[in-house]
Amino acid sequence: MHVLELLDHFEHHGPNGTHLCLVLPVMISDGAGMTVTMTSHSADYVRAISKQILFGLDFLHRLGIIHCDLQPANIRFSLAGVNELDLDPPEFSPVRWLEGVQADDSAPEYLIPSQRRRGQLDGADPHTLFVKIGDLGGAVWSSQHDQWPVTPRALRPPELICRDTWEANIDLWTLGCTIFELATNEPLFPIGTFGLSAEQIDREHSRLIEQIFGNDGQTNERFTKHVEDRLPPDFGIKNIQRLSWLLLSMLQISPEKRMSAAQLLDHIFLEGVPES
Repeated sequence: MHVLELLDHFEHHGPNGTHLCLVLPVMISDGAGMTVTMTSHSADYVRAISKQILFGLDFLHRLGIIHCDLQPANIRFSLAGVNELDLDPPEFSPVRWLEGVQADDSAPEYLIPSQRRRGQLDGADPHTLFVKIGDLGGAVWSSQHDQWPVTPRALRPPELICRDTWEANIDLWTLGCTIFELATNEPLFPIGTFGLSAEQIDREHSRLIEQIFGNDGQTNERFTKHVEDRLPPDFGIKNIQRLSWLLLSMLQISPEKRMSAAQLLDHIFLEGVPES
């Protein structure tokens, strides 16, 4: 229920060639669209979507599948019972060639941006949200460690930054980064890449990890404060602490210390225990 399923597929023959088209369930938005609105999110919202994503990830891991590319853009959102989308009319944007560049047939005549309307889920009751993990284009079987994962740079766990061996628990680190961003509307590690070499990006990423988690034995307090500063006041102190514990259970530097998706489903934050 919480992994986007392929319903059908077909080929479309058009002026720009033959395109493979995938037929997927109707989903109103993705996680990237949910964060750009900058709408503050309640504890119930974060709890509801986190639990559903963990159900989906646990299902994949039980099948021996590593997603490798968990990020807000690959988390799909909809409402229970929605079977069609209210789309904007298509907008044709002609492709313009740079001055001095010879036009050829390597690009289409025009582009069309997404017709999905933004903000359709603003203010939705968290209990009505339906969440699925999408985009398994970079997924691999657990035995395919000879392939380097397609994990986005800012979401890479330490073992990928160091080009070390990796396993399915890379998904837990990227999920921790994803839930943090879906909760706060901010990336956990806002690293820049423009004009930097791969080595410089890695050094900056490692510096941010140390800055947020520290090495002075005060990881819990430091990270909880980092989370608290980015959540609305009505999120609740107890909920902030429990969310921080949930995220820290995934964001462990040592891969073997990260809790599995199945274990995380029993976490106190997801149980919704009332604040005392």
